[in-house]
Amino acid sequence: MEFQDAVKDLMNLLSALVKSRPFLGEITSAEVEAGTVEEVGNLEDCDPFKSFSYLDSSSRTLTVRGANIHMASLYAYNQGTHVMIPPQTSVPFIAVKASDEVLKAIESRLPNVVSVRNPDGVLYTPEYKDDNILDELRVNLENYVINQGNVTIADGPVFPGPFLPTVGEPYRSAYETLIKARKTDKLVGVVKRLSMTRKLSRVMNSKASINATDDVVMLELGRGKEVYLSPVLKEDHPLSDRVLTRYMVYVKVRDSVFRVESSDPSLLCPGVKTSLKSVSVRGIPTFIEVSDKLSRRLSASALLLSFGLAKEMVGVNYEDWNRVNQANLELME
Repeated sequence: MEFQDAVKDLMNLLSALVKSRPFLGEITSAEVEAGTVEEVGNLEDCDPFKSFSYLDSSSRTLTVRGANIHMASLYAYNQGTHVMIPPQTSVPFIAVKASDEVLKAIESRLPNVVSVRNPDGVLYTPEYKDDNILDELRVNLENYVINQGNVTIADGPVFPGPFLPTVGEPYRSAYETLIKARKTDKLVGVVKRLSMTRKLSRVMNSKASINATDDVVMLELGRGKEVYLSPVLKEDHPLSDRVLTRYMVYVKVRDSVFRVESSDPSLLCPGVKTSLKSVSVRGIPTFIEVSDKLSRRLSASALLLSFGLAKEMVGVNYEDWNRVNQANLELME
């Protein structure tokens, strides 16, 4: 069988199955991945923001003789100014995970330039999780721009990180420190990746008649509609000493689904209207796509520069070449 015929037959079969089983994954009970979620009404009518900032961040990793060099980047449009990190910042955008001895040598010679500790002062020694280091770098850069006080729409959640009660130490405390340092009174988040969350099925299962991930629930609820909005949802986000609240609306535009959220309910409606006002062909807000693409190009450039210097001065490995190839492809997009 030709490849094209095999794929066509597979898609025909899946299309038939979807008619009776909209969600093709495992049907399970909703995971404990969030705090209490409740429906609080429908979105009111309002105007989009007259002016706003927007941003996204990206990150890359280079491995040099057993030390992991993590680099973060950020692009923001902030009150008419293009903010690009690197190089426009005094905030560290590089972190290193290595032995205790190496980290302390870096800390003594490059203070305030390279991060070797998490936000609570824990060293990035070999047992520290790389994904968390990357998260901490990105969130710290985002906070740098968000805290300047303008209405900002960020690519990602208002409160970054996973559901904290399920996170062990020292990672939970690090996320809490970063969340508490983030000014959210003028912040709106747009979340594009919804294929791993099940918030909607926990509160709207009777309407959707499906226990599935959020993206699939919205596609079913909005079937046949160009644009479909979910009711406003309210979710608790517990910290160790307080409970934060965010308000959310899921948005379906053609075949795309994203979530708009804010800790201030008065920002939710203009955040949704602003997002709908500038959706791209893909059904995602154009400014989110722009900031995503530019932040990835910045991190790709940072990786290529670092790779060139590391190759000449220290040495690189096989995986680094693969990362460089991927970065080159993204720069050519």
